[in-house]
Amino acid sequence: MRKGFIVFSALMLVIASADASAQVGSRRGSARGGVDRSANFQEKPGNSVDQLALILAELQQDLKLTADQQVAWDAYTRNVEALASDVARERGRTKEVMQMKVLQRLDHAVDVARNRLTAVEDIAAAAKKLYAGLTPEQQSMADPRLATAIAAAAASGSANPGIEPGRTDGRK
Repeated sequence: MRKGFIVFSALMLVIASADASAQVGSRRGSARGGVDRSANFQEKPGNSVDQLALILAELQQDLKLTADQQVAWDAYTRNVEALASDVARERGRTKEVMQMKVLQRLDHAVDVARNRLTAVEDIAAAAKKLYAGLTPEQQSMADPRLATAIAAAAASGSANPGIEPGRTDGRK
């Protein structure tokens, strides 16, 4: 039980710090005159559901991926979208979870943390593979933004209509 709590605590710390850094704002400039398009997006709070999709679409466009790089990109986005789907599904279960007895809720919290840790590890592995295949110029564009997508997935839940929030495994 202690190990589960430690894993849960560490994961929540990672997600909270990633979320906090995303709220502070990114320092990235786009390929179009250095304008930070995420700042423009944040002025429209009604579009929060689309934040992850926007981040991924902008990054993909800015990176100008080759066909070989596209395979690694697809794996990365599948994993990020799976995390977003998992977050959205859990948000939908709040009422159900609150009706559980305390020990069931604790077990559920450990299971959720374990699943999120696995999802973040999958994202990290895919991001490392993608990053390794990028040119130095692409890497400089990707540096602050690959992790921002993880924070957006953890914060906003499902943003892509292709994500299936009803799936029990959180994966496509």
